[in-house]
Amino acid sequence: MVFEPEDILEGTRLIRPFLPELLGDDAVQVDRQLSELLAQAKAGQQVHDQILEIFKSYPDTDDWMAEFLSEKPITKGFEPLPGKGQPISASKYRCPQGDDYSWYRRSVGTAIPNCPTHNVPLIPAD
Repeated sequence: MVFEPEDILEGTRLIRPFLPELLGDDAVQVDRQLSELLAQAKAGQQVHDQILEIFKSYPDTDDWMAEFLSEKPITKGFEPLPGKGQPISASKYRCPQGDDYSWYRRSVGTAIPNCPTHNVPLIPAD
């Protein structure tokens, strides 16, 4: 299956906060590799295959990315969900020094972390 490069990059940004949970001791090394590849992508290099190869090296990250990519809707129309849905508010934050880290704040009481690459506070994404 072929995926859009931007979807792979977005999945890479979003998985980074979960790497310690998914990879344990390997998380720091993998996060460093992903950070470098995201910087290369920002510079215009094609790194999508390299990113997917890193994820394939670990079953948990491979499963996470496969689920993320499979949830991208491919629809040509709109059909509302049944019942009365309520919007879920989760604010998205990003690194101000590079577009290599994304994080969602699920609760107002949760402290906003620093970017692990640049060690600066995350800012709200537009």
